[in-house]
Amino acid sequence: MQDEFENALAWFSAAPVRWMQSAKQDLTAAAEWIWGVLQGDFNEQSTTAQTITGMVISMIPFVDQLCDARDVVACCKRIHHDSDNTGNWVALALTLLGLFPTLGSLVKGCGKILFGYARKAALKTGTKAAETSAFKILDQYLEHGIVKLNSFLERPEVQKTLKALHWDNPYKTLATKIREWRGQVTVRALLSAFDSIVAAIKELLSLVQKWGGGTLGKKGFELLSIIDGVRKKADVMLGKVLKPVQDWMDRVARRLNIESDNAHRAYLNATNPHCLTRPTSDAEIAAFKKEKPKWVDKTKKWVHPPAERAPLKDGWPDLKPKLKAGERHPLKDAYKTFEEGKISSVTISPGETLYRIVDPGSSDNSICWMRKAEFDKLKSKDDWRRKFAVWSGWNSNGEFVTYTVPPGKGLNVWEGVVGTQAHRLNDEFKLEGGAMQIVLDPDDLKIEFLGKRQSTNWGYGNFDESADLTGVPVLTNNWYVKE
Repeated sequence: MQDEFENALAWFSAAPVRWMQSAKQDLTAAAEWIWGVLQGDFNEQSTTAQTITGMVISMIPFVDQLCDARDVVACCKRIHHDSDNTGNWVALALTLLGLFPTLGSLVKGCGKILFGYARKAALKTGTKAAETSAFKILDQYLEHGIVKLNSFLERPEVQKTLKALHWDNPYKTLATKIREWRGQVTVRALLSAFDSIVAAIKELLSLVQKWGGGTLGKKGFELLSIIDGVRKKADVMLGKVLKPVQDWMDRVARRLNIESDNAHRAYLNATNPHCLTRPTSDAEIAAFKKEKPKWVDKTKKWVHPPAERAPLKDGWPDLKPKLKAGERHPLKDAYKTFEEGKISSVTISPGETLYRIVDPGSSDNSICWMRKAEFDKLKSKDDWRRKFAVWSGWNSNGEFVTYTVPPGKGLNVWEGVVGTQAHRLNDEFKLEGGAMQIVLDPDDLKIEFLGKRQSTNWGYGNFDESADLTGVPVLTNNWYVKE
């Protein structure tokens, strides 16, 4: 217990000064520290959330239980303040889901990321949240959770674990596991998880009462009373929110299946299953810190501030499509790739040829193109990345494809200046932009007017390294067909 406690001290925050100065004998300081941790609200710091779920790689004794205890205490305090708010009970149920003992560590870690965002959504709902057939606000936060899950799965240590577990398609595997998890969710299972963590909380509070003296001991007793009060109502209230929580888990599984399809759709029509590996966001940042390439700037300046509003015009692609929960669209937020105020609706004349730079895994029929004049200005991969603001994790380059606008009324597109793009993990790293780009709706393209892929002669690497192209279908057209 002593060693576990010291590990936890180092994990959550620096050990209390009095604890260190007294050669770790000042038990009052230790009691105050435990009490402070239990009083903390839900962990909403993204980097900490990622690290905590890193327990799937290397379990830190005592820490995960303290995190669970803290979150359950936070739920109980909210319920005590407003016990009729079913959103608070949904939050408790979502917290308890992560405590099921039969789950594998990786499944539990990934689940806690998704459920953590759902819990925040539930706390924003009104008292009728559990009476609706769909938690609309949960769907909104589900997208935040997916983004965080993607970042988590990119971590090098997680990648090693995925490989060891033979999770070739983690989204598909997680969807299956969550459906299995959903089958275990009953009121009895939730109550069992609640009782288990409450026992741990009581053990922690016993240390607070034992070491902390009268004042902290009294506060610990009051908290136990709050928890006991919640437990008395839990049988009925968890029963009320059970069905909505189960329905939401079904939606999570469906959303993960969509993510699985999106992650692999670029290769549906490839001639073999190999693809050129693009660097993860973490790998990009690591490479930049080691030796920043000249196409990246480290600056706070936005040379071409990205657009904040999407232009609208009948007959032109919708750059801000209205989507249902979990639905994806290639044009979603595409307006943000332009500079503010420098986007125009244009009709490309029949017979004109457009250019698109791709890598072996890219789709031919995607949204970003350029005119021949812009393509001819590019003398290197560095020019392209800087002026068209393309991160190496988005496109590994190496090839280009052309599209000739067919006879008829022409092709309606948006054309304008490329906006400066900041790296999503560190906004001090930026790509300047400034070139003239074209954004179109892939549904407006016809495969018979697509040209053959050609080499840019820039190579296929990302940071001037030699890329291994064994088994990669180079110079092979890849037209994505919707299922």
